[in-house]
Amino acid sequence: MHYQPIVRLSTNEVVGFEALMRWYHAERGWVPPSDFIPLAEGSDLILELGAFALHESILAASEWGRSKDSLSEPYVSVNLSARQFHDPGLLALVKGVGPLLVAGRPSHTRNHEGVALIEVADTLQMIEQLTTLGIGVALDDFGTGFSSLSYLALLNPMIIKVDQVLCAPGDLQHPQRPTTRDIVSLGHNLGMTMLAEGIETQDQLETLRGLHCSLGQGFLFSRAVPFSEAAALVGTSFSF
Repeated sequence: MHYQPIVRLSTNEVVGFEALMRWYHAERGWVPPSDFIPLAEGSDLILELGAFALHESILAASEWGRSKDSLSEPYVSVNLSARQFHDPGLLALVKGVGPLLVAGRPSHTRNHEGVALIEVADTLQMIEQLTTLGIGVALDDFGTGFSSLSYLALLNPMIIKVDQVLCAPGDLQHPQRPTTRDIVSLGHNLGMTMLAEGIETQDQLETLRGLHCSLGQGFLFSRAVPFSEAAALVGTSFSF
């Protein structure tokens, strides 16, 4: 597992991490997730990989919490495939890592533990059950693909992740910029936290700050890094 920092844009402070799976092959070198994740989703292997990702990520967050001031404890987000999300065993799996969810974490941050990222939801029952365990839900890749306003009404997510396509570098006259502004404004009006993906330039950062987007992630701050490197970023702020 690697971890990409999630940053509060107003201060550049690291407030969380997105857990991302990486595979280093002895002969092929680094294999892109776009190659192996779709293959895993075609079999039960995706369930095993998902269980591994959840366990390792929550364990990492617990370790970060013990090593730093509790006020700067980060949350960790874990991606769930549609198949994994609808697996009947998911709730039992999450409950199984319950001791890790509360390890070293003060009660006032429990509602931020293990944010689950999903693309499509056919039922609210699982979301409601996860919510009772203190797990927030984020709607991923909003503004592209299958995302729509109907999902906002159904899911009522804690976080909306604005797809990186809508946060592409460019000046304020970029034709996509009004769409980005409108999406961020909509999220604010609904009381949801907005997270911009794919921030790569200072121009993007300043533009998103001007739109009052709360959180962001991207290569401007850091790529996804191994546990030890992520641990060194806990409680820090990027300076530009």
